Amino acid sequence: MSRPNTRNKNKRPRGDESESPSAAVFKRIHSTGDVSKSDIRQLYMVWKPICHGCHGNSKDSPNCFCGLIPAANGVRKTGLWQKTQDIVRALGPDPSEDLRDSAERPAGLTNLGATCYANSILQCLYMNTSFRLGIFSLEPDILKKHHVLDQLARLFAQLHSSKMAFIDSAPFIKALELDNGVQQDSHEFLTLFLSLLEQSLSHSKIPGARTIVQNLFRGSVSHVTRCSSCGKDSAASSKMEDFYELELNIKGLNNLEESLSDYFSEEALDGENQYFCESCQKRVDATRCIKLRSLPPVVNFQLKRYVFLPKTTTKKKISSAFSFPGRLDLGKWLSSPSSSFTYDLAAILIHKGTTANSGHYVAHIKDESNGQWWEFDDETVSKLGLHPFGEKPGKSSNKDDQKSQGTSAAGSVTNNNNNTHQEAASNSTVGEMFSSTDAYMLMFKRTSKDENATESKNVTEISNGSFPHHFLNEINELNASYKKSCEEYQSKKDSQLACITERRQEVKSLLIEAPANPEDDSYFWISTDWLRQWADNITPPSPIDNSPLQCEHGKIPASKVTSMKRLSAVAWQKLFSKYGGGPTLSSDDFCIECLKAGAKNVVSADVYRDRKASFKSLAEAALAGSSTDGPSYFISRTWLSQWLRKKNADMPSDTDNGPTSALRCCHGYLLPEHAPGAKRVSVPEDLWLFLYETITARKADDIATFPSDCQPCEICNQELSDVASVEGTLRAEKLKQRQNHEKLVSGKSFALSPDQKYYLIPSSWLSEWRAYVTATGKNISSLSEPQNLESTVNSLICEKHSRLLQRPLDLVCKRGSISQKTSNTDGLTMISESDWELFSEEWSATPGKGISAEVAFRKSPQDKLQGSSEATPRTNGDLDQSHDDANDDLQAREPYVKTDPEVCEECIGERESCALVEKLNYQNEEIQVYFVRGKEAPKSIREASKAFPVPDRRTSKRSRRTSSGNSISLKVSGSTTVYQLKLMIWESLGIVKENQKLHKASVEIEDDFATLADKSIFPGDVLWVRDSEIYENRDIADEISEQKADIQQAEEGFRGTLLTSNVAAQLCQDIAFSE
Repeated sequence: MSRPNTRNKNKRPRGDESESPSAAVFKRIHSTGDVSKSDIRQLYMVWKPICHGCHGNSKDSPNCFCGLIPAANGVRKTGLWQKTQDIVRALGPDPSEDLRDSAERPAGLTNLGATCYANSILQCLYMNTSFRLGIFSLEPDILKKHHVLDQLARLFAQLHSSKMAFIDSAPFIKALELDNGVQQDSHEFLTLFLSLLEQSLSHSKIPGARTIVQNLFRGSVSHVTRCSSCGKDSAASSKMEDFYELELNIKGLNNLEESLSDYFSEEALDGENQYFCESCQKRVDATRCIKLRSLPPVVNFQLKRYVFLPKTTTKKKISSAFSFPGRLDLGKWLSSPSSSFTYDLAAILIHKGTTANSGHYVAHIKDESNGQWWEFDDETVSKLGLHPFGEKPGKSSNKDDQKSQGTSAAGSVTNNNNNTHQEAASNSTVGEMFSSTDAYMLMFKRTSKDENATESKNVTEISNGSFPHHFLNEINELNASYKKSCEEYQSKKDSQLACITERRQEVKSLLIEAPANPEDDSYFWISTDWLRQWADNITPPSPIDNSPLQCEHGKIPASKVTSMKRLSAVAWQKLFSKYGGGPTLSSDDFCIECLKAGAKNVVSADVYRDRKASFKSLAEAALAGSSTDGPSYFISRTWLSQWLRKKNADMPSDTDNGPTSALRCCHGYLLPEHAPGAKRVSVPEDLWLFLYETITARKADDIATFPSDCQPCEICNQELSDVASVEGTLRAEKLKQRQNHEKLVSGKSFALSPDQKYYLIPSSWLSEWRAYVTATGKNISSLSEPQNLESTVNSLICEKHSRLLQRPLDLVCKRGSISQKTSNTDGLTMISESDWELFSEEWSATPGKGISAEVAFRKSPQDKLQGSSEATPRTNGDLDQSHDDANDDLQAREPYVKTDPEVCEECIGERESCALVEKLNYQNEEIQVYFVRGKEAPKSIREASKAFPVPDRRTSKRSRRTSSGNSISLKVSGSTTVYQLKLMIWESLGIVKENQKLHKASVEIEDDFATLADKSIFPGDVLWVRDSEIYENRDIADEISEQKADIQQAEEGFRGTLLTSNVAAQLCQDIAFSE
């Protein structure tokens, strides 16, 4: 059973296939001259039923209000019906989101670009209660005189009492004159900052504040040198040296215990490094070591993760795991061991990143008040719990966490039954070891004191209620301002949401009342565009605007029915009373004049369609060339063909060209028929009058009448005749040249004889001539003549040596026949003597000034380098040899072109050198790189690498997959280094620079510092690369950051800031003097 044909099921019928109901109504109006109520209902589509639930708003029904708002629970991307969260987001950031959620949560610090190194150190200092209280105890007078101290105290005050989740660090960074866009070393910052604080605090009259840096961070060591012969220490061994941190080696060491052992280990002085002993009065073997004399309350261990590479003069980061305990006994390392020096881990400074000149600093710090650990990552502060890496003992972490954060060793037990947070935190880390690949600095705080401890005596203890009063008002004002901004935002948000809710309810309720019953005679019209904007915009539009719906008579034409909706009287009154505007267009405002005019147009279209159908046979006969009796007229053949192809219902439009516009010349007369686009046909008078009437009714100025006996324009006819005569002469000349040079026209090579004389002309000139003589048809006169032959030949002779500046194309010997290679652009091509004589006659050249040539032989290919003086031309006596002897001669000797004059190798060499230099000086050109997965590239890629690049060759810029691997196009310059090219390949194909084996053809490209010009790599070249897979994969960002660091001639560090400036020291001296 065959399937029913449903192809044209929903196809709308053509206008000439069925008559629309509106057309029938218009015809009735035209015939009767009256407009009935039923006609209005039909033409204005009042009869259509009220629409419910269609997919979109229908233009064909004024009773359809669907689609003006989304369906239930539906949303839109913009306007009144978008998601509530999107509407709230448009109000801007919510300041309450930056509110500190609880008083016990520390605040963060803003990162101004690359200031994470300073933020992490500042948080470590602030979280040290003794240091913070010491800064809070400073006198206001001291703060006024020392800007850095003032900004530090303000920063600590905001961190302590501000309601914001993070504090702006810009004033403090500006006070130190730091460049917020340059990453610095946090250890160097801490060292210089403590030195600056020590100088500034020395002017305070409060004992605990004046020496807070020394009391908290300063210890002492001595460097002891002991003679191995007499056992006495050197005189300098008793000298005490202060330290604020201990710098420990970690290379090749696994934990803090091993690093301390390495730090305090003895060094043997022997051989060339023997020590001169004052007691022994001679050079003797000795030992040298560091002795720990005293310990501060806070010990900072600087882990030396960066090592200097002398070969590259750069620093490299050591990323090996390093372990350290939660509790540390440092008393055993004292010169006089003691059990009263137990320290707990207080802070860990972490450097995330793989290079020394980039990365990010964060700090893990323990809150002394409750033992909780916090992670300080600039603005973000995260709670870690009772362990520094947020892990409970006995729980293993994944590898990623171990690498970037750290792990706690399994085996320790947490005591959850302690009564205080401090005891819980203390017991939770006793004996526990932590490991990290990124830990950069460790802070340990002393938990036990002996009878000689002085911290409690020297550090001012201030209760939380003793917050510095001179900052109290400032902090309260900041908090009040912040609270006000939160309240204003919340008020704005509530107001906006209330407005949205009210508008949505208004739109929904009115659209329920909007449809008017089709049988109701009391209704109003409203613009669909205005209604759509009102229903979709948060802010309703200006007053109702129905003016686009009105015709020139101030009424509503039926043609606007698709641009308006039919509203009930209740809905219209609600809209009009609230928004005003207008004009009010009711059910009685239909336009009688426009309806009658429309009816007339419909009838006119029908009449035109019927008359056109009757004249169709006449038009087809005219196109077929049939002649008719009686008067006839010329019209454009092209125009008549297009007129016949138009639909029958189509009326001529204002944009149509007239039937004779293509036949009228610039002088207003009939164009000759052989003029371009002036093809014509003769049509009967009846058809012409029909066309003339229908077209002139719309535009009378655009049509001209040309009876069939009309004569063409004499001026145009003469001009066309002149052109035709010139083209005929030119066509004959070209035909004659093609016949004279049949072999040259074909462009193919021909057999050469050693006993013949030939002439040389440039291949480029021959290509121009060939294109010129073979151009026909419309192109007969479009191509210009080739350049003057004699001047072209003369330009081939150098002025210095009177020799040739170009080489002839090479000869090819195949199957006993000699021919010359062909080219359209390069070199000189050999032509026969007869061709040269004809060229001289045709192109006005002097026959005797040609460049002659003949085929000669060399004994062996090696003789080619010795010049043309040893060439052996063929003589007439050689002609008697047999054909077999000639073949043997060709096999034994190499044919070449001997020229007169000779080729000037000196000038050609200079030209080629200049051209090569210019060619290598390219910018932003493309090369192709193939990723080969095997040991050797396919032959097609190797051969492409050898091929000479084609100018202006288009290549794909996308990475493509081939049978042997991927290929990419890269933009390079002649000055691009091999190193930079490898970085591009690394970024595109993911092959680490050290693993790349880069080749052009079969030659490996080495020397990273060489340029592409040095390696003769040109635009369009094809390279291939292989992955050796020797070295591990790493991030290209690390290589780029190291490259940028290498460009810097010297590390600036904190040069130019207040940390290294003499201004700070001088300022302290001036203040002391004034006091």
